[in-house]
Amino acid sequence: MTTPALHSDQSLAADFRQAMRHVASAVYLITSRGPDGDAGMTATAACSLSFDPMSVLICVNRSASLMQTLEASGKFVLNILSREDEAVATAFGSPAGKASRFVDGDWYDLAGMPALRTSLSSIACDVANSMDFGTHRIFAGVVQQVDNRCGLEELLYCNGQFRHLEGQ
Repeated sequence: MTTPALHSDQSLAADFRQAMRHVASAVYLITSRGPDGDAGMTATAACSLSFDPMSVLICVNRSASLMQTLEASGKFVLNILSREDEAVATAFGSPAGKASRFVDGDWYDLAGMPALRTSLSSIACDVANSMDFGTHRIFAGVVQQVDNRCGLEELLYCNGQFRHLEGQ
């Protein structure tokens, strides 16, 4: 299968971008550890893939600083962020302050990789497969370990802002 050419219609691109901004998404922090240290990025493009084998799918822009570490290690943690993690999500979502990203937050090792103790869940995965599509690389990760935490509120992203669900 080949990757289609990038669409050059600016009006269509603006309309598509606006349409996707209306979709409320969970906020994830994808982290990995490689020879050059820890790396991570905030993402909304992730989801469960299969229960047999237990797996998740993440999408990473090939220009992201995480790519080199992810390719070297072949492992990642998918942290499903809680409302408490908004500042961490902001720090990892911006290229500014890249060197100090892991300073804030309650970090611990999960399967030898950095995981965030305040996230709803941290899912350690081994990369099983990947493919390029457009500007991104899609990774399928086989789940190796899961840490779930109770009593935390979810963090969502919609229309360019962090949000959360009001009482249920």
